[in-house]
Amino acid sequence: MRKTFGIIAAALTVALFSSTLVLAQPAAKPTGTVVAVEAAVVKIKGADGKTYEVKMVDVIEKNLKTGDMVEYEVVEGKPVKVAKKKM
Repeated sequence: MRKTFGIIAAALTVALFSSTLVLAQPAAKPTGTVVAVEAAVVKIKGADGKTYEVKMVDVIEKNLKTGDMVEYEVVEGKPVKVAKKKM
């Protein structure tokens, strides 16, 4: 009886530990490609097929060019925290 209880306890420990590892992984940020750099906005075509516009003043220090891959977060339907994707 004790041997069976020990096996069950070990199996539950492994299951709980592995499930917390899966939950601890950070979610992937949405990605996209810069399709146009204009005077006032940068246009990004997201992997989801949507085209987003970001104000140039928000990303001027990123030195984005057409074709650059970027990562961003979407808040209220607008991309924020736009950064070049690290390869």
